[in-house]
Amino acid sequence: MNRSPSLSILVPVYNFGVEAMVRGLSDQCTALGLDFEVRVYDDGSDARWKAANQAVRGIPGVVYKELERNIGRSRIRNLLAIEAGKTLLLFLDCDSGIPDGMFIANYLAHAGTPVVVGGTTYAAHRPARAYRLHWKVGKAREQRSAARRSRHPYRSITLNNILIARDAFLAVMLDESIRTYGHEDTKFGQQLKEKGIAIRHIENPVAHNGLNTNADFLGKTREAQRNLHRLYASGGHGGQTGVVRMFRTMERYGLKVPFTLAYGLFRPIIEGTLEAGTAPLFFFDLYKVFHFIRNGRESGQPVQGKS
Repeated sequence: MNRSPSLSILVPVYNFGVEAMVRGLSDQCTALGLDFEVRVYDDGSDARWKAANQAVRGIPGVVYKELERNIGRSRIRNLLAIEAGKTLLLFLDCDSGIPDGMFIANYLAHAGTPVVVGGTTYAAHRPARAYRLHWKVGKAREQRSAARRSRHPYRSITLNNILIARDAFLAVMLDESIRTYGHEDTKFGQQLKEKGIAIRHIENPVAHNGLNTNADFLGKTREAQRNLHRLYASGGHGGQTGVVRMFRTMERYGLKVPFTLAYGLFRPIIEGTLEAGTAPLFFFDLYKVFHFIRNGRESGQPVQGKS
């Protein structure tokens, strides 16, 4: 790695205001005397959000583009990486909250490792009940210490808040057939492992500020299970996810049909409490497995994934 790395901060935007975040990142990089750019690409947002984000054009180091139509989560990140002009890439979601003025410096201290993951946090206080499911799942499943993430380093990949050498990213790239929410990072992490690209987890989290309503989050979860089923059935990616491990256990003991029947009986209770934001996380796990199985049945695509 170059002793004086250059940095491209890559922010795909969809219906969220980013001026404050981008200005703060630019200020940090400028103070460090860093060779940097902040690429902000709008992926088909509504007109009001585009208008609100026009101000980033005047921030030092910013390259702002508006795409004519939404091209999807994977494709826009690939585009950002391809057009980036620096040696290091820092991917950040548009709804990320930057923790402090040392955020960029903390990453640069570990820039000798090809991939560095900083982590995610969620607000300590409970949100309104309409947003509580996303918050509860995030607090329990995504907000993990670096030590905990390091136990399974390639499983703990997220495309939000990750520093990666540009040549390492271009050697893998994201699967552009995954246009909807979920599991593009699952395949990406497995490919990094297969190529032997080193990864380090550190304590440098961003706050997840953009909570979805319970109903929207459940809709995105269904999309994620559709993606996971296709990835696993076609190439074995995602075999170490909790959903696939539970699915394999059910198949091994002949429990898939009994589970589906039992879920159908209790579905109004399970999904009603999930939509209300009051369900235990176990119900959310059952919801994911049910929709994973359902996607297989509806697609007619048998699972041939590897463990």
